[in-house]
Amino acid sequence: MSERAEMAVAKHRNGYNCCQAVACVFADEVGIDESLLYKMGEGFGGGMGTAQGVCGAISGAAMIAGLVYSDGNIEHAGQTKARTTRAAGIMQKKFIERAKRLICRDIKTGNEGKAFTSCADCIRIATEIVEEELGL
Repeated sequence: MSERAEMAVAKHRNGYNCCQAVACVFADEVGIDESLLYKMGEGFGGGMGTAQGVCGAISGAAMIAGLVYSDGNIEHAGQTKARTTRAAGIMQKKFIERAKRLICRDIKTGNEGKAFTSCADCIRIATEIVEEELGL
């Protein structure tokens, strides 16, 4: 496991949700203050607002992709959105391969009532995928 992945798991143990844990360990790489990433990821806990939707860990990874590929200029949006969306799609596919599911509820209970993958492992997986796919 990467050092950054273990840092993300430690953040989760200390109260960060899965999205925050993944996004915040890349604050230094994307030039964003960690407290801002923490605020941005707050609503993505429990599969977004505890609705048990898409896993927060991979949502955090997608947030980082946007920060890596977007230049914030609406005139370039067609190019940057396509790149970000493509990266997010690749990361989701890799996440499904490793975590077995994409939806939080399915990850936690879809294996005959047991978890396919722990939250800590989802965070590790998503963090490592960011490192692989985005070169961070």
